[in-house]
Amino acid sequence: MPSTDALLLALTLTRDQAVDQTRLLQQLLTKNAGKIVKLPVGTFNVRTLNVPKNTRLVIGATTILRGLPTDQPLPVLALQSGVRVDGTGTVHGNRTQRKRGTGVQVRLAENVTINGLRIREVAEQGLQVVASKKLTFSNMQVTGCGLKGVDQHQGINLVISQDIQVTGCRVEDAQHGIQWWGDETNGYCENLRIRSNRVRRVLGGGIWGNRGRNVSVTSNTVEICGDVGVDFEHSFNCTAVGNTVRDCKNYGLATFYGSERVTFTNNRVYQGVKYGHGIGLCGEGTSKQISFIGGSINTKGPNACGLLTVGTNVAQDILVQGVRIVTEGKGGIPIRVLDNNQFQIVNNPLISGANPAGVSLEGSSRSLVAGNTIVHRGPDLSPAGQRGGIFVYFRSADFPAQNNTIRRNTIRGYKTGINDECWGNTNSNNVFEQNITPNLLHRGSEGNWGGKALQNRTEAKLAAPVEIKQ
Repeated sequence: MPSTDALLLALTLTRDQAVDQTRLLQQLLTKNAGKIVKLPVGTFNVRTLNVPKNTRLVIGATTILRGLPTDQPLPVLALQSGVRVDGTGTVHGNRTQRKRGTGVQVRLAENVTINGLRIREVAEQGLQVVASKKLTFSNMQVTGCGLKGVDQHQGINLVISQDIQVTGCRVEDAQHGIQWWGDETNGYCENLRIRSNRVRRVLGGGIWGNRGRNVSVTSNTVEICGDVGVDFEHSFNCTAVGNTVRDCKNYGLATFYGSERVTFTNNRVYQGVKYGHGIGLCGEGTSKQISFIGGSINTKGPNACGLLTVGTNVAQDILVQGVRIVTEGKGGIPIRVLDNNQFQIVNNPLISGANPAGVSLEGSSRSLVAGNTIVHRGPDLSPAGQRGGIFVYFRSADFPAQNNTIRRNTIRGYKTGINDECWGNTNSNNVFEQNITPNLLHRGSEGNWGGKALQNRTEAKLAAPVEIKQ
């Protein structure tokens, strides 16, 4: 094998030429396995480069590894255990010519670090990680993933892998931004730390995944997504803290498919007029012990809610506490729960710009609504008795909206303050106590009502009027 100096000279003489330089570069890496290898300046055309174990590879800002055309799903750069890649050089997938393949692949490896690398124009995934652990990816840029006819083109894709940090990276123009993907057979993705990244302009999810355990998503910015912003699916013991999410087509924050013990804390969601709901709790399966604490939700879409459940029995044991929610669209309700039980909605400032409901429990039983300030910016042009600042609605015999406690809320600006619309069964057993409300409306059958109204007052400190609808 030629010496290192001879290989570097040969590479320098052939750089920026339309020739295959895989052999020379691979010889350089193999000869210096376990050492520091600094690639020369220039653009080098390669099929796949395999970086040997425990090698440190330095790719400077003016060095480009460009993938040669292929129709095989091959990486431009493949990393083995113990490899470290430094520098702001570029792995260029050449996706207009190289119709398949990833930018960088880490497979069946551990203790791999990448810092500063740029990955661009890749037909499939920018960074593909499979069955690996103890990895650190920082300050990377991944832009331009995907090609017509290719169905998987995530920016950073973590598959059945564990103990990974993704920090300070930027992902743009991909199918999904940062994704984890575990499965029941081969294992979950576990112990992931996704922090201080920026994801924008992706077709699907910003930062999201399936079958994850102990995943933390912290201080990221997610913008302009074709589906969801931050989303946990079939995932457990996860957190999302201090993220900023803007303009996602469906939901800014979400859970799907029976996730459990997921806590969202101090996140900020801004959904423009063309975008969707702030929070989505979706099926299939029942997500449990999901908490939203602090932070803010602002939606401007015509039908965009602050929090919305989608599907029957998809969420249970849900806490919403201290979240400022503002909805501006005519159909936008700050909190709307349909056919799901056991919600705790506590100490939230909730503001509706146009809709005549603030908290809408439609077919929701055994829920607590307490200590909220619920304001209609108004004027409320709805007919008297329609919806209300707190609206409790009998949906069906299976979801009757019963045994709820509505306590110590302050309701302003709504024509109807509290409405127990228990038309299907007037024995609602709902309790309304110590609320400040302009009025309270409930159904009755021959004068009978199974609910209780105790010590409710108007803002003028008078007893809140109670009206019975037959």
